[in-house]
Amino acid sequence: MSHNVEKMVFTGKSPWWYGNRSQGTAIGTYLGDDAITSEQAMIAADLDWKVDKVTAGYRSLVPRVINLVDGQQVEDGLVSKWTEVEGEKFLVRTKDGQRNVLGRCTDGYQEFQNTEGFAFLDGLVDEGNLLYHTAGSLEGGKFVWILAQTPISWTIKRLSGKEDKHYSFLNCLLGHDGKSSISLIPTNVNVVCANTQGYADSIAERENLIFRIPHRGDIKAKLDLAATAIETLSDRAEGERAILQGFAQQAMNTDEFIDFATSIFLGIDGSKEETEELVSKFYEDATPRSKTILENKVAAVALNFEHGQGNEGASSYDALQAFTEYFDHFNLDHIKDKIEQGKRAAKAVQSSWIGAGAERKSLVYKRLNERLH
Repeated sequence: MSHNVEKMVFTGKSPWWYGNRSQGTAIGTYLGDDAITSEQAMIAADLDWKVDKVTAGYRSLVPRVINLVDGQQVEDGLVSKWTEVEGEKFLVRTKDGQRNVLGRCTDGYQEFQNTEGFAFLDGLVDEGNLLYHTAGSLEGGKFVWILAQTPISWTIKRLSGKEDKHYSFLNCLLGHDGKSSISLIPTNVNVVCANTQGYADSIAERENLIFRIPHRGDIKAKLDLAATAIETLSDRAEGERAILQGFAQQAMNTDEFIDFATSIFLGIDGSKEETEELVSKFYEDATPRSKTILENKVAAVALNFEHGQGNEGASSYDALQAFTEYFDHFNLDHIKDKIEQGKRAAKAVQSSWIGAGAERKSLVYKRLNERLH
């Protein structure tokens, strides 16, 4: 599979990764503006394949033994023998007649099908509390997601008086790799530039804003409980709005942002003194090429800080938007080959949601939140 992201579908406004259908760069399928069920989304996204838990084992060549009439045994060549591994299972996907291993698990692991994995949310869709927006899979089926929009929205007022509108979304991620749980992660989208920004895990966990459901026991019962828990997110929307509003009212100039961005790309999460020491050490030890790569990244995100969609280069809120635009809106116009452009877009989606981009966005949010307090 050349793409880390497989076929994707969406309803409503086109997501940033969609591309241009007329130019042949689209990597998603538009399903209209009306509400759809999770099963319809899974089928449309070609995600109605099956995952089975099968016994793990290995094949080896052993002597072929022939029993003679007189009771004696003789060896005659080699034969293949299958040996089961006790307590080990493989998670295998069957799609279009092809089978591939997604991961390993133990006997206690409970596999779950895509068409069932998100069905608990359908009741909320029927009640008008959710609208499925995008669906797709990552890493050859190891992860499947549905991004659902809630009716919750709020407005952020910038230092200049300009207002940005945000909508609350729920990113539902189902893991088939044998290690990942079913995760329900709140996020929000700025409609000006369609940035997605998740809470830093540490903050989200502390405020019970991420629900993780292991693949063990009665999963359906746990999903029913999670559906109830999701309804409490509306009570927390004011807290999220207050944090972002705090970012919007906290001044930050370009020089401060460049220092901040440098530490973010270096993955530094420490005090001001520790940060200065680690940045200094990087410039002492790094190769010229490493320094150039870092400086180019900082220059690109600094441009977003000052001139990104809706940005003013004046606050911590602009800093947050600069990074989410950097990781969520990867510019691929310079790549002329359409197939390669699609591959790059797929990798960008994966990085933004569950990869290095997601980790950096979480660090940005965490550091800005600490700066606020």
